Amino acid sequence: MTERCPRCGLLFEREEGQWVGAMIVNFAVAMVALVSGLAAGLLLTWPDVPWTTVTVVAVVMVVAVPTVLYPWSKTVWVAIDLLMHRSERSLEWFGEDGPRGSDAALR
Repeated sequence: MTERCPRCGLLFEREEGQWVGAMIVNFAVAMVALVSGLAAGLLLTWPDVPWTTVTVVAVVMVVAVPTVLYPWSKTVWVAIDLLMHRSERSLEWFGEDGPRGSDAALR
């Protein structure tokens, strides 16, 4: 992931531990996918549930979903973090060079 947003210059990782929230978002999405997949598998095959197949699919989901969605979860966390802290002056929007292009009017 880049250090700053290429459009507005927002510094993504402003403090150590910034991405813990992204990991929580990622874990929550993975657990929702797992529970949904298990529930669908059980409901579609009840009463003769193929437990081996259900277990293999669950393990694949638990590994694949967080791996594939981690960059997305970082983006979602940056958006949540920005909404929670948008009025703080400590947000670093532009680099040392200042704003570029049409962003100069925002400063």
